[in-house]
Amino acid sequence: MKAVELVRALGNPRKGEFTYDAFIASHRGKAWASIDRLEALAELKRLADAGKIPGPDRRRGTNTHIHTNESFSIFRSPCDAAWQGFNEGLEVLGINDHYTIDGHREFADACRILGLRATFSMEAIALDERYREQGIRCNDPGNPGRTYLSAKGVVHDLPQNSQGRRDLQMMREALAERNKGMIEKLNEILGRLEPKLRLTFDGVMVLTPRGNATERHVCQALAELIEQAIPSSSQRADYIRKLVGDFDEVELKTSASYQNMLRGRLIKAGRPAYVEESPRAFVSWERMIAMYRKYGAIPSYPVLGNPVVELEEDLDRLFSEIERSGLYAIEVIPHRNEHDRLAAILEAAEKRHCPVFNGTEHNTKTPMPLLDKWSAGDEFIGQFNRGADVLIGHQVLGRYAGMGYINASGGLSVPDRRYALSFFGFVGRLEQKPETLAMLEGLGGAAALRLLAGLHRIAPSAAAWTIRGRARIGSDQLSGIEVEEGKASFASPAAAQFLENWASENTR
Repeated sequence: MKAVELVRALGNPRKGEFTYDAFIASHRGKAWASIDRLEALAELKRLADAGKIPGPDRRRGTNTHIHTNESFSIFRSPCDAAWQGFNEGLEVLGINDHYTIDGHREFADACRILGLRATFSMEAIALDERYREQGIRCNDPGNPGRTYLSAKGVVHDLPQNSQGRRDLQMMREALAERNKGMIEKLNEILGRLEPKLRLTFDGVMVLTPRGNATERHVCQALAELIEQAIPSSSQRADYIRKLVGDFDEVELKTSASYQNMLRGRLIKAGRPAYVEESPRAFVSWERMIAMYRKYGAIPSYPVLGNPVVELEEDLDRLFSEIERSGLYAIEVIPHRNEHDRLAAILEAAEKRHCPVFNGTEHNTKTPMPLLDKWSAGDEFIGQFNRGADVLIGHQVLGRYAGMGYINASGGLSVPDRRYALSFFGFVGRLEQKPETLAMLEGLGGAAALRLLAGLHRIAPSAAAWTIRGRARIGSDQLSGIEVEEGKASFASPAAAQFLENWASENTR
């Protein structure tokens, strides 16, 4: 199969996804349409390794915040996103969809195939009533009190019957009801112009793999409905002009600009098809942060940067405010910021030894690089690399050693923040070979923590490192290591010498 067909196959729906049956029916007999996304990705990687198609010359840079088709994105699947990350030569790539972790398993498999270091996160919108009443904008510049918060480094799903699971379900149901309300208003508008044109909720849902629809999907469905009903571009432009008023026809040149224009003219606040979210669409900061802790994640505040909003005007005050709420990490979308503003944010984080995660969003249909100029440049890349290392270290320690960056009560597991960056970053640079992870799992949480903390005590500044596949060690052999707040100490010189000898033979 040709590489171009394999790349096309990265967007193939899988059985059980909403678009699968219609896709198979319309592409029956085409070889590329019957191949699984992960199989196509593995074959592309084989071709790149064999030099039959271009591959990256080197790996550099991190991006821990991208959306996929599991929320809304230019990426057709998590595999599609990972393939772009591989081709751009990224070292670390992270999924960060709205209101769902459904793409995490596929993303993990895709990154494993491609040799990418992966992070797993989620994003949702909380509401601080106090800020709303006071007119204080957080990181949503159009809505005081509304706040995007991220669960960085999800380790496991929410427990069944947990408050967090109920809150997430409530928010998703409320957003679905809002989508239905917008569809109803759009149909009233369409009916006045052309009664035959009619949007349906099902027509929006089939644009998603599992029903996690957004207002952007509503606009996509509207754009596609108009295109199908009015094939002539000139007649379509005339119709759209009647629908939204005058506009620049350059906005119809790409699907992204076309959909964004419809969204801005019809369903944004103050527009004819706008529907206000119900109170059930939001939970408080406190409840969302508690939900994120149940994911085993690091609750994080995405700093808007530009434009400057009230909560973020004074960066010292911002960090004090978010830490009082249990947010001990931030993330930034560098390409949306001016240089000086981004530099000030990163300097403020550095003073507090606060991890910083960077990303690009990719939550529109607009194509763009995964590594922007600020993330790729020498000035900031070290701080972003360290943040990614800490995030991956949190995932490993949370999953295999029972100790994430944040403890169960919402405080720092390692109160010494400088040390925390060193320790979690050290673990994050460990090569995650299947046999290494199996060894950590076999040791159990306490023993795995003793091993990793002990190795950090021996070589804290190690760059990328690995444990040899043949390495063996038992929990009883680690009994001479004690760990308190992430810091290892040895019960005797013999215990230290044993681990040094083991590390000499089994790590590199």
